Amino acid sequence: MTVKINIRQQGAALFISLMFLIVLTLIGLSVANVGVLQERMSSNVRQSNVAFQRAEAGIRSIEKRVKQIAQGGSGGLGQIPIWSTTLESLGITQRGDCTLSGADTESWPWLNLPEAEVPETEYTIVELSGATADGNVFGSACRPMQSEDAGNPGQSAVYYLIAARAVGEDNVTEAVVQSIYFYP
Repeated sequence: MTVKINIRQQGAALFISLMFLIVLTLIGLSVANVGVLQERMSSNVRQSNVAFQRAEAGIRSIEKRVKQIAQGGSGGLGQIPIWSTTLESLGITQRGDCTLSGADTESWPWLNLPEAEVPETEYTIVELSGATADGNVFGSACRPMQSEDAGNPGQSAVYYLIAARAVGEDNVTEAVVQSIYFYP
C-alpha cells in the first residue's frame, strides 16, 4: 500500500497552529496588561486613602488641642493667627475665600505635627473669630455672620479654620483636608 501525499497541504496544519498560538499569545499579553494596570490603580487608591486618613487624623489631633486651649490648657499650638492677618500674608483679597483657594497650598503657613501623633502630616490653623473691618466685627463664608454677643452656637464660641495635609506611604500622593471648628 502506498500513501500519496499532496504537496500543497504540507505545512498547512503548522501554519494554522502558529496563527492560533499568536492569537492566544496576544490575548494572554492583553490580560496580563489589564492585570498590571488594575494593580497600579488599586495601589494609587490605597495611597490616596492613606494620605486622606493621615490628614483627617491630623485635623482631629489639632481639634483636641483647640479644645485643651478652650478649657484653659496650652494645647501646644502657640499664637494662632487671625483670619484677616492670614489673608493679607497670603495676598488674598477675597475675605470670603474660606478654602484659601486663592493661594497655592505651598504658601500656607504649614506647621509639622509631631511624628508620633500622625506621620508625614502638617497643619495650619487660623482663628476666624474676632476679625474686624473698620471697627465692625465680620465673619467670613467660613463662619456665621454674627456680633460678638450673639448667642448661637454659644457666646464664647471661637471659630477656627484648620487644615491638614499629609502624604501617603509612597511620599508622593498628597491629601489636603480642611475643617471649620468651633468650641465650645
